[in-house]
Amino acid sequence: MSQPGLAVSMNPLDVRDPRVDGPQGDAIPFFHEGRYHLFYLEAPAGKYDQPDRGRTPWRHIVSDNLVDWHDLGIALPLGEGDDPDIDGIWTGSIIAVDGVVHVFYTGGRRSACIPQTVCHATSRDGVLFKKSQSNPIHFPRSEWFEQRDWRDPFVFWNEEHKQYWMLITARANDGPPGRRGVIALSTSDDLVSWTTVCEPFYAPGNTYSMECPEVFRLGGKWRLVFSRFTEYAATVYREAEDLAGPWRTPKYPALDGARWYAAKSLEDAQGRRIAFGWVHDRRGFVEGGEWLWGGDMCLPREIFVGDEDRLCVRPPREVDAQLTSQRPLPIRQASCATTEEWEASAAGTFSIAEIEIGALQRSLARLTVEADLQDLAGGVGLALYSNTGLTEGLLLFFDASTGTISLGGPTEGEESDRLPVPWVTNQIAGRSGGKLRFDLYLRGDLLEIFVDRQVALTHRQYFERPFTAQVYVEDGVVRFRATLATRVN
Repeated sequence: MSQPGLAVSMNPLDVRDPRVDGPQGDAIPFFHEGRYHLFYLEAPAGKYDQPDRGRTPWRHIVSDNLVDWHDLGIALPLGEGDDPDIDGIWTGSIIAVDGVVHVFYTGGRRSACIPQTVCHATSRDGVLFKKSQSNPIHFPRSEWFEQRDWRDPFVFWNEEHKQYWMLITARANDGPPGRRGVIALSTSDDLVSWTTVCEPFYAPGNTYSMECPEVFRLGGKWRLVFSRFTEYAATVYREAEDLAGPWRTPKYPALDGARWYAAKSLEDAQGRRIAFGWVHDRRGFVEGGEWLWGGDMCLPREIFVGDEDRLCVRPPREVDAQLTSQRPLPIRQASCATTEEWEASAAGTFSIAEIEIGALQRSLARLTVEADLQDLAGGVGLALYSNTGLTEGLLLFFDASTGTISLGGPTEGEESDRLPVPWVTNQIAGRSGGKLRFDLYLRGDLLEIFVDRQVALTHRQYFERPFTAQVYVEDGVVRFRATLATRVN
């Protein structure tokens, strides 16, 4: 095998060129023999509509440190002729048993009466895979489930029952059409023969479909993670004391907003839960374009248990460790005076100042803004790519009373300096005093924001102007500091 090259878009010193490199989606992470393996769906470049954009093989990249990723090429190619996967090698999972790496994936054949089936492949070295001659190995039972949706198998060993369990994205065959989404359960003693259980693993009765499910134990509870592409799209989770359920909705169910999608995770040698998700392309690669399936893999994220037993996310320390060049940034006030620490005294009013960042490269950088809240009644925010009137660009706003964080565009009308029209929202504890921290990871047109190193808001922008950032306060007294961290080439 030739020496693997750097993986497109996972390399923090480079950015994917969508005109040349196809979009990525639906990660299948796997930690094996001390290395991080990431398989993902890769669509052909220059294709924007289905079914062409869905003709995805699995690409395989590998890393020793979550930072430097190397491309091992296509692990599972599309099928041919009468194969059940001629239209797509779609999402699945990986499990290693007795020296054999087993892949379970969705075979897509759009013209078939059952267009999505579960297929199987194996490998001895985790690089070269052989598809089973018995594919497809598992179908939906027509008396229980619709025949069109049967995908995203997640296989794990159930220690209590001493058998393998497979979770499958499916739809019940009765009930209101928009509420039939379920996660089906099948079981096996040998990873070869699978039996479907009549009762779904999870059937909330309130959604069209739950994609890319996975289940793991963290913080003393079982956590069921899945992505919904209907209603308010997002990667969300439910929790239970036992795998038998009931699966309850936590107070803060979303791990990010609509643009961090189909996230799945692995457990590494340090016991960390590391997740991978992707951010969508927009049609025409312009602001206002339709959001498309597939885009760029985001930076890895560590899922951990925070306050109130909540699942939180933060960048793993390996990502921050590479950003070794750090410098404080001056903040320029309306009077044109600049200081490295700016106190906005805006009790009952509004105040804004610009962070002097300078030109940024397209490679990874982190802007950190620390806010010391002295007396905050309204809220505090960051205006990105904007003007002094905050009538363009992006607004990131924290509401002191509710703890709601919104990322979106300026409102139209008379109150254009007020709350943004939310494109991404999240929530932390509201507060009038104390500390608040924003970390903005910038890479090309990707924007990954972490607040208090707990919650995330991911977005993609196509503004044809340099990055700028302004801090602003509504009805409060706040002290700001800002730093920029970059990676030394």
